[in-house]
Amino acid sequence: MIDKILKVTAEELNQINLSKYLKSTDDLGFPKSWFYMDAGLEHYRLLAFISKLYNGVNLLDIGSYQGSSAIALSFNKKNKVISYDIEHQPEIAEIKIPNIQFIKGNVLKDQITAPFILLDTYHDGEFEQEFVDHLLKIKYKGLVMFDDIHLSRKMDNFWDGLKNEKYDLTEIGHHSGTGIAIF
Repeated sequence: MIDKILKVTAEELNQINLSKYLKSTDDLGFPKSWFYMDAGLEHYRLLAFISKLYNGVNLLDIGSYQGSSAIALSFNKKNKVISYDIEHQPEIAEIKIPNIQFIKGNVLKDQITAPFILLDTYHDGEFEQEFVDHLLKIKYKGLVMFDDIHLSRKMDNFWDGLKNEKYDLTEIGHHSGTGIAIF
């Protein structure tokens, strides 16, 4: 799986047609142009690509916010996207995509059974480390993508200190840093 992710180019990602989500993104509170930006500016095309690498599995989106990452991960309709946020996010009520389930709750209190996780939360390095520690404790096996790994010194320090096999995918992900680690 990781080999396919590492081999994909920005040009290939930019060929992914996300237009089927125009209605869903119209209802979100951010400028919808963000969702459709090229790989290397935003990570949504990369998430859609990754969703195509799996079939019939749960994919986790930690940090629902306005639902855009969950929407991108729902690209392959054979997968179920489970998106967690600890706070109620009213914008997601407008998202009517059948293979997405939004949960208000703490993912650290639920069983984690997914081969792929996107962690896009506080970007303070502290929760990211707490999440990694939890995954190590439960002996999680799979891929974890971290958003905004170069957003701040704290995030750079978190990323630099991560001991897992990891890859910086910023050039095909989000301009503020996208990293993926193998657990």
